[in-house]
Amino acid sequence: MNPEQQILQAQCHIQHADVMMGGAAQLDDIAAQLMTVQRYWNAPHREAHLTAALADSRAVWHGIQTALAKGVLELPLEVQHNLLILSVYADSKICACEEVPSTDVLGSLIALTRTLAGSLKEWRVAA
Repeated sequence: MNPEQQILQAQCHIQHADVMMGGAAQLDDIAAQLMTVQRYWNAPHREAHLTAALADSRAVWHGIQTALAKGVLELPLEVQHNLLILSVYADSKICACEEVPSTDVLGSLIALTRTLAGSLKEWRVAA
């Protein structure tokens, strides 16, 4: 492999790691936002905060779906498939929490979001 190819390959790996870490950071932020809503569930403006947090969460999960569709995430096919399934599952949890707000449903969305954020961080370390 010539030096130019090595540089391009290294840049590709760096960009891939940046996408993964950016996704992990976004998921961490969303989890924190959702956890704040859960912590202050009985606060007077919970509904507005919940609506905003769920909209932000949906945007991040749809961003993951878009990245998968565009082929931006250079992950093994099985990992991409699992990530797509998780994103669809997260969207169903978001819809469920919009329809019938509950700390239990919100808690499961938080757990899913935090778990994926942690997995992306581990993936980056392994890469």
